[in-house]
Amino acid sequence: MTMMTINYCFNKNISITLVSFLLVLTPVNSFSFQLDKGPIDYDVLFKGSLKRGGKILNLSGKKIGDEGVERLVSSNYLGKVEKIDLRYNEITAVGAELLAKISPLPKLKSLILRHNILGDAGTTALAKSGSFPNLEEMQLGWTETRDAGALAFGSSDKFGKLKKLDLRGNFLANKTKEELKKSLAYLKTLKLF
Repeated sequence: MTMMTINYCFNKNISITLVSFLLVLTPVNSFSFQLDKGPIDYDVLFKGSLKRGGKILNLSGKKIGDEGVERLVSSNYLGKVEKIDLRYNEITAVGAELLAKISPLPKLKSLILRHNILGDAGTTALAKSGSFPNLEEMQLGWTETRDAGALAFGSSDKFGKLKKLDLRGNFLANKTKEELKKSLAYLKTLKLF
């Protein structure tokens, strides 16, 4: 091989690598741009997110925020829902309080709120809520919850059918974790770590 051929192969590989790298970044930037387009049509979003004959509402990652929760709780989409997935939706304590005040949802068995920004105020509102009488699973991991919010579940009498509670990834003292293990010992699964 001559020096020119080696140089050509070397430059070709760098060019291919650079182009591949830029192509990998392009869809991410384009996707982010698409999320910011215009107002959200919540009716279309909610209707399209219903699965299994209206029993599952999967809004994971849709970033509906508190405004979307407000629209959701005032909609007619929750009547048959047994599972609501609201992960990664930028929901704050305001949205959690809206959920906590909704008319009872007797069919709801699973509520997933992981990776939102509920804090103690939002978690406490949910713990005191009578809106979920048959809830079996509550996922509140990575929700910026601290001791007061977690302990609200330990002292709540609103979740007689609860089997699974997930509080992983929150800011809980070891003393709080030990207290929750005792007060929530009846749960099939308690995730704290």
